[in-house]
Amino acid sequence: MTLSTWKLLGFDAREYVKHGKQTPIPADVREVILLRPEIELPYSVDCHIWPTQFLYCPHIRTDSREPPLIETDKESEYDFWPNLTQMRRRLSEYGRQAVLIAVEMLAPKNVKFTIYTPPNINLKTEPKSVPEGSICLGFDVADSGFWSGLSNCGYSEAERVELRPKWQGRINDFGLLKSEQDALEFRDLSDVRVPEHAPFWVYRLSRLP
Repeated sequence: MTLSTWKLLGFDAREYVKHGKQTPIPADVREVILLRPEIELPYSVDCHIWPTQFLYCPHIRTDSREPPLIETDKESEYDFWPNLTQMRRRLSEYGRQAVLIAVEMLAPKNVKFTIYTPPNINLKTEPKSVPEGSICLGFDVADSGFWSGLSNCGYSEAERVELRPKWQGRINDFGLLKSEQDALEFRDLSDVRVPEHAPFWVYRLSRLP
């Protein structure tokens, strides 16, 4: 049995719902991509589902949102900031408010980067662990590019009929899985259900104080 540990990938600033700047995902789309379609603004490691304030990889990505996304430092081009202090400073410079999160991945010990793992798996973060006082929001299941198998790989009608009764009670009001065990089981399901994105990984999202 391979021993696994939580590896901190970095930090991000996600859209702040209370200020009304997020537009709910349309009901017809939620019906297809979510197992709890009543959740209008789900949280996710996937920036397509829970938008970030930052423009990562500006040389290959474009975005026309208003206000414009904030460009990151060079060392932060892999979807997360490794340095929390620098991220807070950049966010403050632009006067943005956001939900600050830490993202961890459940990975085999001594895992090395491959095409099947996130590119920032071996980056050093500062701080080295999730700050004290952070609150776990839940768990997501996504591929190495952070494309969520839970909330961004549409379900067929047959899958919705089968999976909703089994999984709705295991998904919290943020749209995330409630426990690590739930996430591990959903990871295995996703590897079979969406093989073109496999292997999937388990991610833990925590809100920073």
